[in-house]
Amino acid sequence: MTEQATQAQPLQFMLADTDPIFRAGLKACLEAIPDIQVVAEADNPAQVLQLFAAQPDASFDPQSLDLLIVDVSRVADTEANTLLCQQLKGRYPTLALFVLSATVDPDQLTKLWQVGVEGFCPKGSVDTATLVQQFQRASQGQRVWDAAYKAQLQTTQSIATPVTTQEVTAFTLLRQVFMQTGLKQIEQTLERLQAQQQGVALTQWQRAVNDGRKRELQTVQWLVARYLERQSDSPEAAPPAEVEEPAFSWANVDPWDTDEVAVPSRITEISEDSALAAQPDITPVLMDALLAKLPTSLANRTPDPLEIDILKAQKRQELFLIVLKRFEAVVEELRFSQVTRSQLAAKRATLLQDLWLASTADFFGKYLTLPLSASGQGLEEIEMVSVLQQDQAIVEAEILHKIPLVTELLEHLLFQAPLRVDNTLSAVGSPEATLQAEALLSNLVVSVANAVIQPLLNRFATHEVVKQSFYDRTLISTRDIERFRNALSNHYRIRRLFKEPKNIFESQFGLIVFSEAGLQKIAVYASRDQELKTLQGIRFFVTLALEARDAIAPPLQTTFTFLGRGVVYILTQVIGRGLGLIGRGILQGVGGTWQDIFVSRKSHQEK
Repeated sequence: MTEQATQAQPLQFMLADTDPIFRAGLKACLEAIPDIQVVAEADNPAQVLQLFAAQPDASFDPQSLDLLIVDVSRVADTEANTLLCQQLKGRYPTLALFVLSATVDPDQLTKLWQVGVEGFCPKGSVDTATLVQQFQRASQGQRVWDAAYKAQLQTTQSIATPVTTQEVTAFTLLRQVFMQTGLKQIEQTLERLQAQQQGVALTQWQRAVNDGRKRELQTVQWLVARYLERQSDSPEAAPPAEVEEPAFSWANVDPWDTDEVAVPSRITEISEDSALAAQPDITPVLMDALLAKLPTSLANRTPDPLEIDILKAQKRQELFLIVLKRFEAVVEELRFSQVTRSQLAAKRATLLQDLWLASTADFFGKYLTLPLSASGQGLEEIEMVSVLQQDQAIVEAEILHKIPLVTELLEHLLFQAPLRVDNTLSAVGSPEATLQAEALLSNLVVSVANAVIQPLLNRFATHEVVKQSFYDRTLISTRDIERFRNALSNHYRIRRLFKEPKNIFESQFGLIVFSEAGLQKIAVYASRDQELKTLQGIRFFVTLALEARDAIAPPLQTTFTFLGRGVVYILTQVIGRGLGLIGRGILQGVGGTWQDIFVSRKSHQEK
């Protein structure tokens, strides 16, 4: 892009202010300037996050936004606005932020400064022309803070954290050299990964691993560069000798020096109903664990048929990867939109529906068309995904609504809520909670994958293009496909009428999990008393039969055990011994007769 084209491109601003009158006036002033364009507006932090989480369109793209102007005047939303700035800076490091406020809270200013907000100005303190100039400078990455408040902030920091200037030691220089060398190595590795991705045809699995390595390296690169920048701007600070450690203050916290400051976290928890808890994100740990088991988890080792059994092994792996990637995106969107724990249960159906729709479009291709023969008119092409999505109601009723403990898994990932394992609460990070979360995520991925394939079997089961592109070579004949579909139908019928009532009565859920030996089925405890009360018809009589069996089986077993032992005693001790005596008498009689005959013959020979 040429320099003239760059200058002709207007700066894109976004306004976030709770006062509609002030926002309208500020918008009118900004739009009167040729090189400034207001592309979006918001009333509150939640609306800002919704706009950033939405898909980019022609009118608003977060990546092309130059400046976000935020009002933090309302006391009730002050902490929420601070958290908003923290999250935006974490997700979009290049996005410039400018804060306006009618009231000034020194603690909040300290947090905003440390987060990296480019500009701050009290409302009404400067004229419009000066304010616009400050906006333009801040959009270019310059720190534009009101001079009085900046001096006050620096004074507060110096009082709160006594600093003694020291000479730069050899160890400090050596550490900086190591960091600079590490940055060069990271850049070389990123270039190599980029070249490999462009020059070599990678599989879906290799591309996912490549993208993960790139994200990690880019994150480390940004953190190290920011640390070096801060070290070059100010001399090293050391606490004075024999000085009592001051009480915690945000002025004492370097948000980027995470090695020496363990608590509190950079992003603090406002409340359960206004923001996410600030705890370590365990989602990548679970994702890595499942990705490690994925190559060995393609074969179905459960006693039940699954929809994905009809797929080629490569397609099965590709589908699992797509569902995992989409689930990770759902978790990130929930975290970024500041959803509350109380909202998760209400959003459960919508989240699973979105996950299924997105996975279906990614797996089959959003615009994939299939040729169908039309009566009297040659071939007609239809969009495959749009037809498959017409079975949404069936998929939700048979599969998505039956996925267990989805809300509990999301609460564990987003809010670090403990998981109930065998009726015991296990904290986040514990081995029990990690294994339980991994099992729940595995079952969710397999269930959504089955939901993706189910409409295909209902709509295009015997289509030749589908068979050649997706099916395993052992299941391509029409007879094999129909036999497979019948087995699935019987499985769902038996599960609905017998297996589900049995699991409800036994207070457990059956999960399909990834393992080194393939897909395995396990059972986990869960209280299901409410579901037990709603059972009707055959499902209710199944539980009655189970209860009757439990009640009758012990005394019947005791009775038959007693009778059996009696029969065994009679057969062995009475009849057996009697038969033994009779047999022995017969043998003795035969022996005596034989002896008499032998003696008689011998006596006749002697004569």
